[in-house]
Amino acid sequence: MWTSSRYTFCALSMFLCFAIFYYSYHLEIRHSKMRSQKLPIATDTITALDRRTFIISPYYEPRLGQSVRVITIIHVSVKKLYCIFHCSSNQNISVRAEIDLHSDRFGFPYGTADLLCAEPSGCDYTYLSFSSTYSTTAGQNFLFKVRNRPPQPISSNFTVCISTLFGNYNNVLQMIQSIEMYKILGASRVTIYNTNCSQDVDKVLRRYIDEGILDMVPWPIDHHLQTSKKWQYYKGLKAEIGYFGQTAALNDCLYRNMYKSKFILFNDIDEIILPVKDWDWSSLMENLQNKHPDTSVFLIENHIFPNSVKISGFDLWSHIPGVNILHHSVREPMSWKLFNGRKLIVNPRDVFQTSIHSALKQRGHWKNIESDMVLTFHCTHKYRRDITTEDLILDDVLRRHNMSLVPHVDKVIQRLFPQQ
Repeated sequence: MWTSSRYTFCALSMFLCFAIFYYSYHLEIRHSKMRSQKLPIATDTITALDRRTFIISPYYEPRLGQSVRVITIIHVSVKKLYCIFHCSSNQNISVRAEIDLHSDRFGFPYGTADLLCAEPSGCDYTYLSFSSTYSTTAGQNFLFKVRNRPPQPISSNFTVCISTLFGNYNNVLQMIQSIEMYKILGASRVTIYNTNCSQDVDKVLRRYIDEGILDMVPWPIDHHLQTSKKWQYYKGLKAEIGYFGQTAALNDCLYRNMYKSKFILFNDIDEIILPVKDWDWSSLMENLQNKHPDTSVFLIENHIFPNSVKISGFDLWSHIPGVNILHHSVREPMSWKLFNGRKLIVNPRDVFQTSIHSALKQRGHWKNIESDMVLTFHCTHKYRRDITTEDLILDDVLRRHNMSLVPHVDKVIQRLFPQQ
């Protein structure tokens, strides 16, 4: 009798434990579903998880197995973060992220980082959230839709990535001329990250958005961190991140356009990557790929065309604020003693991380391209202080496109800024 009672008690205890586990499990699923429904979907380009971690966007990463790469800005002290996959089965699965802080932080306490999150098996998901602790209940604030899942067919040949406009940017004329030149050379898309700009520049941006060539991404980095116009940190500098988070914007642009564009060009708005022997980017890249078939990153020499030295006429558009690049057809001679900030043309599907003047991680080779084939036309302030005007070199590499560029620019200006 006692033995039978003991077995009965054990059986009842096991049943009770199972019932409690079963109820708790399904209660957790129900609560997870409620939490997922209550979490808002992130709509800002930069979203704070906490004071040390800022989420840009998650992107599907099929090149490293089935995983998600999350572009972030983090403090150097961050060592542990979790990706929470919100499965269609209403289950939330927390996965510890591998944190890959980019090597080009330039001494600032905050820098660009990738969170690499392995997909949990059997989880069909659309959204992720994030936490600094191993929990599916704490620390989350938003749902983030995973982009590029699944990868879509390539829809354009060339996309130009530009970052960032700041300081109430107002170089209206040079912006119009640059974008029109990109179109002439073969750009299907221009992506610009905008911290702040003038009303006139905003009018230009809206015009190109309506045309369908421009993707303007708000970049409110200064709402989250103390930013700097300096690229490198030095003692006493009151800034948390360099150059308005430029590297984070460039990497987001890389992944945003990875499966849309055959090639991506990384340059600033006052720069144009100009073929010298070829007429456009398509011909240039055909020749470069034939010559360097295993290369995925092409580095283009930067040549300064000082905007303080006016050589030619073309005195149109004097009522428009900004630099008229058609006035400036002389460049500074190269000095091999000075750093040359090359700009990039890349096959985005072979690049994992990019910096400003080089790719940090890629498949395939990188190659410095000779300036007699292509150069970066950089119309800006004088760079070298050791030379005179007589030392400058006449270079008409841009002006040979005048027959197309001038009427295209004039059409935009007459529509947006007609003279009274």
